[in-house]
Amino acid sequence: MTPIESALLILVMALPAFWWMQRQVAQLSDPEYLRRHGVVIVLEKAIEGRSPPIGEYLGHPIWETVTFKGILYRFDHILESRKRERLEPGELFIEPGLVYVAEPPPA
Repeated sequence: MTPIESALLILVMALPAFWWMQRQVAQLSDPEYLRRHGVVIVLEKAIEGRSPPIGEYLGHPIWETVTFKGILYRFDHILESRKRERLEPGELFIEPGLVYVAEPPPA
């Protein structure tokens, strides 16, 4: 096999993985996709907007509402960090255990 054939073979094998990755990244900017799945925020700076704090939990402020990817979320409950993978659709988790629920889309 020549070097050009090897390069073409690698390219052909990599295209499906590249297409799949691009599709997954594109879904993260789709508000409907985010509403159907739970979202875990690792870095607080990913939050686009927040209301004034309504309380505090483990030294972190609890905001009444936060905005992420253009979706407004309202504070709902506390959840242990180790259980964050059990989020329901439309929920957003922020460390140290704050769970927010997406507001319904405007009619």
